[in-house]
Amino acid sequence: MATPRAAGPRRRAPRTFGPQLDGPVFLRELSREPIVVTHARGAVLYDQHGKAYLDAAAGAAVASIGHGRREVADVLRDQAMRVAYAHPSVFVTPPTIELAEKMVARAPEGFDHVFFTSGGSEAVEAAIKLARQVHLAHGRTERSKVVSRRTSYHGATLGALAVTDQAERVAPFAGILRVEPKIAAHYPYRCPWCAGAGHCGLHCADDLERVIQAEGEDKVIAFIAEPIVGSSAPGTAGDAAYWRRIREICDRHQVVFIADEVMSGNGRSGSWWAMQRTGVTPDLITTAKGIGAGYASLGALLVSGRTYDAFRSRRDDFRHGHTYSGHPLAAAVGSLVIDVIEREGLLERVRRMGERLLGRLRETLGDHPHVGEVRGQGLLLGVEFVADRASKRPFDPALKLRTRVRQTCLERGLYIYPGGGSAGPLGGDHVLLAPPFVVDEDQVDAIAGILREGLDAALAELPNG
Repeated sequence: MATPRAAGPRRRAPRTFGPQLDGPVFLRELSREPIVVTHARGAVLYDQHGKAYLDAAAGAAVASIGHGRREVADVLRDQAMRVAYAHPSVFVTPPTIELAEKMVARAPEGFDHVFFTSGGSEAVEAAIKLARQVHLAHGRTERSKVVSRRTSYHGATLGALAVTDQAERVAPFAGILRVEPKIAAHYPYRCPWCAGAGHCGLHCADDLERVIQAEGEDKVIAFIAEPIVGSSAPGTAGDAAYWRRIREICDRHQVVFIADEVMSGNGRSGSWWAMQRTGVTPDLITTAKGIGAGYASLGALLVSGRTYDAFRSRRDDFRHGHTYSGHPLAAAVGSLVIDVIEREGLLERVRRMGERLLGRLRETLGDHPHVGEVRGQGLLLGVEFVADRASKRPFDPALKLRTRVRQTCLERGLYIYPGGGSAGPLGGDHVLLAPPFVVDEDQVDAIAGILREGLDAALAELPNG
């Protein structure tokens, strides 16, 4: 009798997933069914029914080099076969060293160290704790406050929320949260001093001086801000004069200047770091999102030489750490992401596609009666919606316009990142547009066109719309 041949692996039929609201995954949003995404290529996501969604936000400014890159999967597999994990309190691995070297080589002048985290909130927490320990190294033990800007977002953990100014995110945790002092946002569209003036008088930067004096100049640890604002007022960016004034005030009062580049870093502005476009150098840079391009959970804190030296002068350890800091698989991915961006000329592509997208948005939405402003740099852009264009009055938050726009765009095969709070306590609705760096001309044009259609459809759904 012949020996039967071994059966090969049985090919499974694609699984179809049912409703997930009461399923085992604890979802962030409990008011709607999530879309089950089964695969993606480039800048396009596909759900379990085969419907395509153009990802106009790269998730949340994350999937920078696009989906479906086999070389990333190969790097993950190869590194997993070498070493999956070694505790960072004792060990360091070659991918972590290589990634740190590459980041330092592309950082603003004067940065020579990198502390790794698993995400942006962790990076912000690490920056605040390092800034505090720098002051301790100089005997300034009374310093305990971190100043940030109004209309800001810096992360979801309690320390990062403390320097965030978005009521809907902060309010539920008011009883267990220490809220830090805030200064005016650099927000020309809604600036109480300069709106309509056509130029910035730097009153918003000078507000940092006022708050430091009010809190006590011997009480402030650090100042944190995004060079290009992400989710809270997307696309808003200060010019070089603004950042020079901020740098001067921080230096005068020995305040550590933290640039939050969780979204704007790693090439999204068209430069490796958005602060490089200003000619002003901060003391610390936090980053995440695009550093792992969505293939790995990765964040980092870049540390300037003078900050590191001030800390090391105490000859003590950094009293902080994370289990997955410098994880070798994540670091191997981060190193490859840098190689891909440079090999494929993606920084130049970001600049070119960013200019095209900004132009198309202004052509399509610039005269819309319910669009207040279209703004941004590189592939980090924002569109702000208003109920009345002349007065800049926002929509009633109860109307949930941003959620409606997201839904009408999804129905048309476009994913956008909605947000609110851009008008402060009065509310505000906007969308963040931050597509993958590999987005092409036709996709850029489609983003602008479908967003216009989705906005009009959402407005038509409003009461008395």
